Amino acid sequence: MVRTSWIAASAFAVTAIVTGAGVTFAQRSAVGPPAWAGDLTTAQFVEVRSRSGEVLLHGALTTTKDTPKETEREADLTNPAGQTGSGDVEIEIERSKDGAQTENAIEVEVEKLPALLDCEVFLDRRSIGTLVTSKKGKAELKLEWKTTPGR
Repeated sequence: MVRTSWIAASAFAVTAIVTGAGVTFAQRSAVGPPAWAGDLTTAQFVEVRSRSGEVLLHGALTTTKDTPKETEREADLTNPAGQTGSGDVEIEIERSKDGAQTENAIEVEVEKLPALLDCEVFLDRRSIGTLVTSKKGKAELKLEWKTTPGR
């Protein structure tokens, strides 16, 4: 049996940190991982879409590090129509000595998008969270959760 717990004190918390660089949203929940709970080691494609469904940025994930203790995956995000906007995605998967996943993290950063734009982030066509760009067109989404085997 696997029990999943998020790094958080409350049942659900969304934190926004406003800085000169933009707005950072950190979403954490004690009830489980993001809506997309597939295998991060095999995820292929990331999209950032406007609320109307327009694909603003997209990119393909590649594995940059794969050891018995950790896997790291990354994607550069570009606009499919060649317009402004860019970003990157980093996924980190940590494992115990027996190979079981113990910690997972997804970080999405975007820039040069329209100001104050409400966007949704998709991993393999499934929504994993939302972000709102700053007045400078920047935003960040961080998702982290721990998986404890055998509890």
